[in-house]
Amino acid sequence: MDEIEQLFVDQAPHAGHRRRIFRGFELYVDMVKDVLERGTFWVDGGFCSHKAAPPEDLDLAVLVDPSLPLTDKDWERLVPLFTLQGVQAQGGPVSWAKRVQPMGGLIDSFLVVAGVPQQEAVWDATWSSVKGPDGQLIPGAVKGYLEVSW
Repeated sequence: MDEIEQLFVDQAPHAGHRRRIFRGFELYVDMVKDVLERGTFWVDGGFCSHKAAPPEDLDLAVLVDPSLPLTDKDWERLVPLFTLQGVQAQGGPVSWAKRVQPMGGLIDSFLVVAGVPQQEAVWDATWSSVKGPDGQLIPGAVKGYLEVSW
């Protein structure tokens, strides 16, 4: 975590903006670790770059070991920590959100069952792809991403 902070907050453009995202990430990590005794994050996105534009958020794939003895209560704590799509708010006027991200939108996080090759391959391909300035994928171009395990 110290290396991520140094490289992608302290030494990157828009350090103040990035610091807020990183603080959200630190809290997010604590919350996930409260439920999972072990796991892996794949970290990617504009946060893991030194692009001129500030990053919108920090992108994560959370690899969860299926052998962990997770209870229904554990899943109740984990689900809100993942990006949710097509969500309806209740209690007030009916409204839909196309996408709800954890930590007030600072994190974009997706569940991956660790050891399931099809799931890991999707996220490896997603995180390894390279987009040009126009947002389009550059065929054949690949890049790395960060892996954080505990």
